[in-house]
Amino acid sequence: MTSPQTSSLSIAPVIADFTFSFNCIPEVPMETRFEAARDAGFVDVGLSVRWMNQWLQTHDLAELDEKLEQSGVRVAELEAIRVMGEEIDPLEDLAALLAEHLRPDRLQAVGPYSETETQAALRAGRVADRFAQWNVDVVLEPLPFTNMKTPADAASIIRLADRPNLSMCLDIWHLYRNDLPLSHLDDLWPYISTLQINDGTLRCEYPEDLREDCLRNRRIPGLGEFDLVGLFRERNAHRADSTFSIEVISTELKAQDPFLTARQIAEGLDSVLTAVRQD
Repeated sequence: MTSPQTSSLSIAPVIADFTFSFNCIPEVPMETRFEAARDAGFVDVGLSVRWMNQWLQTHDLAELDEKLEQSGVRVAELEAIRVMGEEIDPLEDLAALLAEHLRPDRLQAVGPYSETETQAALRAGRVADRFAQWNVDVVLEPLPFTNMKTPADAASIIRLADRPNLSMCLDIWHLYRNDLPLSHLDDLWPYISTLQINDGTLRCEYPEDLREDCLRNRRIPGLGEFDLVGLFRERNAHRADSTFSIEVISTELKAQDPFLTARQIAEGLDSVLTAVRQD
């Protein structure tokens, strides 16, 4: 897996080590997204390939470059396409175009997969090979509402594929919604290259639809019940070279000013990172 290039190699990360993921704020104009992230102290941002497919109907990559330069941020994360189905995701070519142009750290990929884990590994390996030419890691994100449910499921596919730039994005939300303890990760850290941080309640607030729950009810770090300090402690012990992303998806937060939301997320994250340093 590609080694991170920021101070995330440290056991005491700071706000600037985190990618401000696309779904933290609504689908606002590009310049608003970048400026809100930078105002809150983030220098890396994520972009949705699906949203970019729409945006590029009336804009071009030169305009994107200009807005990135003006805002002082870079695109570190593209999300998310499906890489393990029988049919190639129609957004894969656009993801490749953006990867070649922007050289992000990673492309997030989700399930479900078709047929067997072996077939899933072959398909994920093909995509990893394609994106390796731009030094982009393809990171599989396990989701409890797909057949790649758990981190162990994702690790099994990664192990079978055996590509240096194929690894896992571990979103703490989905660990808890799988009702799994942190110890589930004990043997899986070699496969985890990115930690995605948010907070939430231990008891699922919308158990009849886990996908809907994850799109409504996430909390700012420090305002929920997840053991985030424990997660960072385990990460520091086992995988201190991992990169970071912050993804707080909340109906309530998306209804307010995006600058306010970005600042609140940064403040909550900083409180957790302070606790980590003290710990």
